[in-house]
Amino acid sequence: MLASALATVALLPGLLTPTVAEVNEQTPLPILAPSSITTDLSPLYGSGSGDRRGYQIVLSTIEDCGANACSLAYFSGTKGGRPYGPRPATLANGRKGRYNPLSCGGSCSPPSITWKERGVVYEIQADTTRSRLVKMANDAIRRGPR
Repeated sequence: MLASALATVALLPGLLTPTVAEVNEQTPLPILAPSSITTDLSPLYGSGSGDRRGYQIVLSTIEDCGANACSLAYFSGTKGGRPYGPRPATLANGRKGRYNPLSCGGSCSPPSITWKERGVVYEIQADTTRSRLVKMANDAIRRGPR
């Protein structure tokens, strides 16, 4: 059996640049997102929205997705609150995060990592490994607001 070849896709600058610019106009919160993601899926599309209390950016395999089945990754920031997840995660620049593994009930939620900075809880959700989520969070933290 041949393993599928994974490729690194540039998110910022690149695929999500127009989406981040649009969301930046809608929210006062600093937008944190990783610069790349590793996937074997193509094509990819970005969409997002924001308001005074938060934002969300979705990377999907179908334009204007709107469903978990076609979502590849989710990046968000919400003013206030606390990071959640049963497992601690040490992140870049001394940030303390929380890791939440895959959870299923009526439907499944992909693994996620959350952390707080400047009064905003940031989250990255993607169907990937814990180590890749930590790497994406560290990249977003180190690169700072977009």
